[in-house]
Amino acid sequence: MILPIVMLILSAILGLVQGWGINHGHAGTGPKCEKLSVSFCRGLRYNLTAMPNFMGHEDQRQAERGLTTFMPLVHYNCSRHLRLFLCAVFAPVCSEHVAMQIPACKSLCLSVRRDCEPALTSLTLPWPHMLDCDRFLDRGRNTLCVQPPDETLDDAKSSALPTVQWPAMHEEPLQTTRIQQHQQQQHQCPPHFVQIPDVETIFCAPRCGTDAYYRAEDKRFAERWMTGWAWLCFLSTLFTLLTFWVEPSRFRYPERPIVFLALCYNLLSVAYIIRGAVGGENISCVSQIDGPSYVPIRDALKNIPCTIWWIVRYYLGLASNAWWAILCGCWLLSAKNEWSSEALHNIAPYLHAAAWILPILFTGGGLLSHNVVADELTGLCQISDESALWLEVLPHTLLLFLGCIFGGIAGNALIRVRKAVRCAGRSATKLERLMTRLGIFALLYALPALGGLACVLHEASVKPRWRKLALLAALDCRTTQNCAPGPIYRAAGLEITLLRLFLSLITGVTSGMWVWSNKTCRAWSKLLSAPSKPIKMQKSFQSFKHDGTAA
Repeated sequence: MILPIVMLILSAILGLVQGWGINHGHAGTGPKCEKLSVSFCRGLRYNLTAMPNFMGHEDQRQAERGLTTFMPLVHYNCSRHLRLFLCAVFAPVCSEHVAMQIPACKSLCLSVRRDCEPALTSLTLPWPHMLDCDRFLDRGRNTLCVQPPDETLDDAKSSALPTVQWPAMHEEPLQTTRIQQHQQQQHQCPPHFVQIPDVETIFCAPRCGTDAYYRAEDKRFAERWMTGWAWLCFLSTLFTLLTFWVEPSRFRYPERPIVFLALCYNLLSVAYIIRGAVGGENISCVSQIDGPSYVPIRDALKNIPCTIWWIVRYYLGLASNAWWAILCGCWLLSAKNEWSSEALHNIAPYLHAAAWILPILFTGGGLLSHNVVADELTGLCQISDESALWLEVLPHTLLLFLGCIFGGIAGNALIRVRKAVRCAGRSATKLERLMTRLGIFALLYALPALGGLACVLHEASVKPRWRKLALLAALDCRTTQNCAPGPIYRAAGLEITLLRLFLSLITGVTSGMWVWSNKTCRAWSKLLSAPSKPIKMQKSFQSFKHDGTAA
């Protein structure tokens, strides 16, 4: 519980300088003071600010949107001066007497660092070079900056009263050389990243062909891991489909949906195998002005292979869960309402319409939302972390739980049937065997599917913060001597990603469990055995031949 909060604190603090290009207005013009409208900074006893701010926002509306990222950090309040520090960056103090934004004093930086650096130390992370407090101004006779409130005041007052250290001499109001020395660099992306155009704030995406967030060995292992399980899933589901072709009578309703469920996973495994054959970069990379990058958010439609692969994967995943719910519903109608196989077969067109058309609606909605991105580790296109809850987890969870509810009611009905059979003095061995198979099949499908969705939720909560940390490390590396660019921090959630890939494919492997029986062996042995003439026919032929010769 504590670690996610700490990571959120770190990512927010370190994200403050992700676009840290401190400037004091455009060349040749001075910033003009304007009334403060950023609600978060009201009550700090100043009512004038100037734009652009020290994060590069051009107006207060952009600044307020940028501040929303740090609201969880503000609620946790790792530093008593955090609010003041954020406002000094996003909505800097402005005075009518001085035509400039007033930056934070060095003492304010040191205060925030003293309070929040222990969180970094607990994770064995150094204080970033970009946040070196030597870059900020010392309080002095010739400097103008925002300093921490008086430490002797009580907490309520000190958190609401910013103090401006005014210069004693106006001939040299502010020395900005140290603050502005990295201004131009900080508005550029690191070497292993590509700047994405047409966005309100600077956004850097991993460059294709380099190791930005993950090491090369991590990506190679993920590819082998994914392709290996895809082949196993393909062979298992193919065996199920061939068994249905050999003996279709075994898969009457309510068992027939197992065939279509296996078909979905068979096609899904083919998609993973194709990805392994053509390579991740051929699917998930798109051309940018500064070079190719992994498809960023809202750019999936610019890359046809990425769009097609995502549509196939997303649609088949939803269709398989739809067939799972239909399978459990058929068992419910058969066990509780005593529907016959013929009755279920009569409603098969409606079942197919629900299973194949409903996922089209979700897929179209996900595509129109432009929330498809590419992942550097797997080279796959997927729903962005910000939209994973609504577009990935929610529809799959609804279908899975619907199937589980149907399956639970059907299981309870079968238990009552078994009790009635036993009370009648008849053998319930076959029914108990069927119930055991149904229970094992349900567990082997539902548990991995739900586990995969839990992995998606975990990645959606962890990866965005980790990416900010990794990008900050890359920016910090560029300004540090003798620092080789590349992944610095340990890949966040690498094991969780591998587990998610495993669970998404192992479900298809276990879906073939239904045909693992003696009936399947007999059906295949009958098909593969050499045809032989019946003994009675051979005797009749020999008798006819003998009679003909005698005549």
